[in-house]
Amino acid sequence: MNDEGVGNNVGRIVTRTFFKKIVLLAPVTLVVMLNQACQSNSYRQQNLVAQDVKRISHARELLAQRYKGSAAKQFEGDHRLFSYIEKYIQDENPNLDSAELTATLLEVSLIHGYDPVFLLAVIKTESQFKPDQIGAAGEIGLMQVKPSTAEWICNKNKIKWEGAERLKDPHYNIVVGAHYFSYLRKTHDAKNFKYINAYNMGPKSLKRLPASSQKKHPYMGKVMANYRDIYSELKKFKQNI
Repeated sequence: MNDEGVGNNVGRIVTRTFFKKIVLLAPVTLVVMLNQACQSNSYRQQNLVAQDVKRISHARELLAQRYKGSAAKQFEGDHRLFSYIEKYIQDENPNLDSAELTATLLEVSLIHGYDPVFLLAVIKTESQFKPDQIGAAGEIGLMQVKPSTAEWICNKNKIKWEGAERLKDPHYNIVVGAHYFSYLRKTHDAKNFKYINAYNMGPKSLKRLPASSQKKHPYMGKVMANYRDIYSELKKFKQNI
């Protein structure tokens, strides 16, 4: 046999060996992939359960005795809530990446113990879901965060401060805004919702008001009206599925 024949024979042997290995490894690879997928789904399910617990807790805090008859209660145990939120965002502003924004809202809500619908209500009140919105006092983005406030809360929480222009990015804006809300909630009377008005007025301005007026500021009423309205919209999505 000439060298060419030997080469071809060796090539065929190598090829057969290679494909035998693929056949042998394929079931193992499939099992590994399925196991990873199951673990991923299990992790996601655990997160959705934890998110629901925190959502309910915050909703009860916000609505008090009205929670039992509210639309918020009707979503208990409904782990499709994220899909309703995604649909709501898409309807509010089709130019936003609703899937990414929903993921961000669920992530920060899980971390800080929020009802994600509350953050939607804040966004609705502040910017009407316009990421490029600039306020009269220089507030930027979906949650209308002042650059000076954003830089301060980023430094406080060891978040990289990426500059004022970055606040136009929906993900970054929500992460920064959620951290600031968390700070206000911890340093103010959460049961009296002073942290909500403090977000709009600033803590110092809020303290200048008489104690009886600190809860009655119209900003809180706007946020809570949007909170209830958004749940009503989400309820429609739930009923149509």
